[in-house]
Amino acid sequence: MAAAQLPIELAGRRIGVVGLGRSGWAAVEWLLARGARVRAFEDAPPHDLAARWAARGDARAELVIGGRPAEAAGALGDCALLVRSPGVPADHPLVVAARGGGVPVVSEIELAAAGVTTAVLAVTGTNGKSTTTAWAAHLLEHAGIAAVACGNIGHPFSTAARETPAATFVVEVSSFQLEDCPTFHPRAATILNISPDHLDRHGTYTAYAEAKWALTRNQDRDDLLALGPGLLAAAAGRSRARTLLCDPVDRGASTALFVHAGGLWWRDREDERCLLPVGELALPGQHNQVNAMAAFALAASVTEKPARLLPGLRDFPGLPHRLEPAGEVGGVVFVNDSKATNVDSLRVALQSFADPVVLIAGGRDKQGTFESIAALVGERVRHLVAIGEAAARIRAAYPEVPAETAPSLEAAVQRALASTGGSGVVLLSPGCASFDMFRDYRDRGEQFKALVRALQGADAPAPAGGESPRRR
Repeated sequence: MAAAQLPIELAGRRIGVVGLGRSGWAAVEWLLARGARVRAFEDAPPHDLAARWAARGDARAELVIGGRPAEAAGALGDCALLVRSPGVPADHPLVVAARGGGVPVVSEIELAAAGVTTAVLAVTGTNGKSTTTAWAAHLLEHAGIAAVACGNIGHPFSTAARETPAATFVVEVSSFQLEDCPTFHPRAATILNISPDHLDRHGTYTAYAEAKWALTRNQDRDDLLALGPGLLAAAAGRSRARTLLCDPVDRGASTALFVHAGGLWWRDREDERCLLPVGELALPGQHNQVNAMAAFALAASVTEKPARLLPGLRDFPGLPHRLEPAGEVGGVVFVNDSKATNVDSLRVALQSFADPVVLIAGGRDKQGTFESIAALVGERVRHLVAIGEAAARIRAAYPEVPAETAPSLEAAVQRALASTGGSGVVLLSPGCASFDMFRDYRDRGEQFKALVRALQGADAPAPAGGESPRRR
């Protein structure tokens, strides 16, 4: 794959980076490794940022903290390119000033792709992105192909590209990261699903969906686009790539992965084969069938021996914070689904349990339609403990469900346990972003697990992995 072309040559040029979160910091390192000079901007730095920056000891990089909107154009100075971190909105003064002054703006994903000469496989969707990304990399490793799961999964693409340049890159890409990717061109890509999310940032569902579809904008007939249920028709006119449908139901598509007679099948026009019994997939649930299909499709696109991928469909261990068993207290099982940051992922979580659960939900509202799953919540939730900024809105969406509001996660865990009567499941599946109370969903999930361990006793071992006995 030919490397993407950035708007300018980098060596010796001044490049701006706005936002010094995980991906922004990685972009700085990527640029310096290629001989660029860097001016990094951070509006709300952590207390140790200046010390960490000084410890780098590189005179080619300067740090600008804070600043007023009126000074944005002057702060850019001689920057020939601006790299926008995904957490920085399009109306940030520096981004507006750059566009107004003719300075190209790109995402960290676009930047990293420009230095890659091996295969790039890309994953997006509202839910299931991280699981599919990690699963595809796991499958490739089974086939003897060096692969790295990176991007929005937590390992920046530019870090992976700098440290392991010969690998195949499986890149999780969010809608935020796709906003400034004019030349990003994955060899194979998947859009798992699109449901309302991040409307607080994108404004409308249409704008959010179009950001997702940008993943395939530069693909052509030599590339693959794997699509989740309901997306095949929408791809017409949006993508030139070969399409493959991933759907638990056989819709008759000429190229597809589907479930039939208890097996996972792969159809490539006239050729059909059963890959394995669907019950042997490592993770349960219909949503994970789609994730497995998409991961297999991506991995198969870069291997000549797809049969080598099959063991990885069976032994993938899953990821933390996704319906992860967090321990048991008495007869109560605690499940950590902190990655459920939108209403659709909350829906999937509730559908995964046979019996009603005690639900801990809430956080920063992303303008999700909580009312859309009211019937499911009424059926599957015996008691609701609401937390965070969205607590009142969530309780109002489910007026028939017994509920209370807790001022902290610690209080929520205690109140949830008290409401169980000594048996059942306590499920943390917030349906909201975490940033009102936590650094991110990982921080929220780790704190939840720590609170469960504290309930078990100071000397209790950390919970073992595996599926909750009360899951479907």
